[in-house]
Amino acid sequence: MSPLGLSLAQRDSQSLKSVAETYTAPLDLKMALIQTNKDLISKGIKEFNILLNQQVFSDPAISEEAMVTVVNDWVSFYINYYKKQLSGEQQEQDRVLQEFRQELDTLSASFLEKYRNFLKSS
Repeated sequence: MSPLGLSLAQRDSQSLKSVAETYTAPLDLKMALIQTNKDLISKGIKEFNILLNQQVFSDPAISEEAMVTVVNDWVSFYINYYKKQLSGEQQEQDRVLQEFRQELDTLSASFLEKYRNFLKSS
């Protein structure tokens, strides 16, 4: 035993633990940032879906082209708003934004299909 009361094996174990914590900390931080970005985008998708579901179609209706413009503007607004809140490396932010845009485009397409059906029935 050493004067500090720790065996060589215990000191080595503590040193290895310290090294492991040092080198996994950046990975833990990266994973936390990825999860934060995913949570943020999930929130944005929910909010966008709420926006679409709040729309009431009534006469006089705007043209399909005008509605496409409005929806595209909404998508751009959401992308720009959430883009400023993302964290982490640029490559990760770009990937998350691409996924976000795909989700918003999917929701938009469904909404615009409903709007087209409304216009046909009017």
